[in-house]
Amino acid sequence: MNIVKALERGRRRLSWIAEEVGESVQETHRNLSRLSRAGLVDKDGEGYYVLTAFGRYVLAVLPTLEFLCEHRSYFESHDLSRIPLKFVYRIGELSGSRRAPDTLTAIRYSEIIIEESEDYVWIIAEQVLASAAQLASRKISEGVSLRVVVPRGLKPPPGVDLASLRNVDVRLIDSVDAALVLNEERACLAFPRLDGEMDYRGFLVESKTGHEWCKDLFEYYWGRGCLV
Repeated sequence: MNIVKALERGRRRLSWIAEEVGESVQETHRNLSRLSRAGLVDKDGEGYYVLTAFGRYVLAVLPTLEFLCEHRSYFESHDLSRIPLKFVYRIGELSGSRRAPDTLTAIRYSEIIIEESEDYVWIIAEQVLASAAQLASRKISEGVSLRVVVPRGLKPPPGVDLASLRNVDVRLIDSVDAALVLNEERACLAFPRLDGEMDYRGFLVESKTGHEWCKDLFEYYWGRGCLV
């Protein structure tokens, strides 16, 4: 992957590639031979290594593989099969996201996202936190729009009444496949463990492409939810 990414930046001599990827010339040559046999790399008329057209297509999907490998321990114990496959194919767009070290930090991420919102807050959740409901109520009074997707049959904790929050758009879905809080700039995203229980120690998403992924995921479930 490092060789392919080096060649994305332009054609290279063997010694240049070896220096860039931090390997010996011999090992780099062996890997280039493998890539060449796979049709990903070729040599041009001047002896420079270049990516083939096929290699550039493969390069386009590498971010997904890299993201999954970077967080392998997380994805070995969490279930992505419940979200549409098209989002799994695009999950590399979350590259650069930060993992929450514990549940309290993840909750605080979500609260900060609500606090910082100036235009909108969109939420998908299995349950409503009292602190989040209080923050959302204040932001609504400041003109921030709020959309919430929750499971059918939700029973909010004591002291929380969704019906009391005016100007909140709520839609119901059969099951929550991912937990999500996002505003116009950032998002906090979490997935269920393999046993089905939601693990809120997810990801803080701050990149433009990652935010777009989260926004698309929310709109997918929002479009399939039923009005209260």
